[in-house]
Amino acid sequence: MKSSQHEPSISPTEAVDIIEQVAGTHKGYRRAHAKGIGFNAVFTPNNNAKPFTQASFLLGNAQNVIVRFSHSSPIPNSSEQLIPIKGMAVKFPTSDDKAISLVMANAPVFPTKTPEAFVRLIQAFGVKNQSLKEKLSTISDDTEFNTVPALLKQLKTPASFATTRFWAIHAYILTTDSGERQAVRFSFEPVAKEDKLPFTTKDMELELLERMMDSPVRFRLLMTLAAPEDPINDPSISWPDNRLVIDVGELVLTEKREDLAEDHLFNPTNETPGFSCSDDPVLHYRSEVYAESYRRRSAEM
Repeated sequence: MKSSQHEPSISPTEAVDIIEQVAGTHKGYRRAHAKGIGFNAVFTPNNNAKPFTQASFLLGNAQNVIVRFSHSSPIPNSSEQLIPIKGMAVKFPTSDDKAISLVMANAPVFPTKTPEAFVRLIQAFGVKNQSLKEKLSTISDDTEFNTVPALLKQLKTPASFATTRFWAIHAYILTTDSGERQAVRFSFEPVAKEDKLPFTTKDMELELLERMMDSPVRFRLLMTLAAPEDPINDPSISWPDNRLVIDVGELVLTEKREDLAEDHLFNPTNETPGFSCSDDPVLHYRSEVYAESYRRRSAEM
């Protein structure tokens, strides 16, 4: 499995500064995915992951987890319909009390392979008084942004969080008791498949609550296994569709959290025996940016 190291030239603190310059400072809110809703949920592993890992959160009995669905804008009162990228984060308990978080989006790849390129993308899209066409023209000559136009064409604002598939994007390394290693990518696939909004509101948070009153909202946790030639350090590259995908458990939402999960930091780089991070530079950078965002909003509360 291919890998490499990369040292970002822009610090996480500088990245959060740039987000605030582009979007403004909204006290008490996350600097990205500012608006969201949190739930208590139950994840039940089916032990299909047992041949690949000793990680406790993927094995054994049902466990209580925390889920947050979100809109990607750093501006809490922005229009949900104008920004199609949505998020889902799930925090799993572990036997060593170091919660594992899968931080996901409704896109199978990240728009860039380096942190610096993503920061430049934020700056480009944050330019005021420019149309989307003009912004796309600005980035068209940058080879780091080759995946962006295709992503924008594919993405449509979903009608419901409950019928949307979410990808963790980054590769993780599973390890067995005997030391065998396997790179994987995770995704949550919805059990419900309705394409059209079946309820009375276009507000995605309210729609989800209405849906939960009608029937349980369920997702399957899928694990895609990398082949030796698949890159595990570049989240902007998809793995081939013929890679083995294994269903490793079911997630069921149980109730809305009173705190909406706003007090929680979802750290995508926490590790536990049998589960570790790849050396994907964007993965590690996101963790540090989230920590800086958490530090700032906690001080504002």
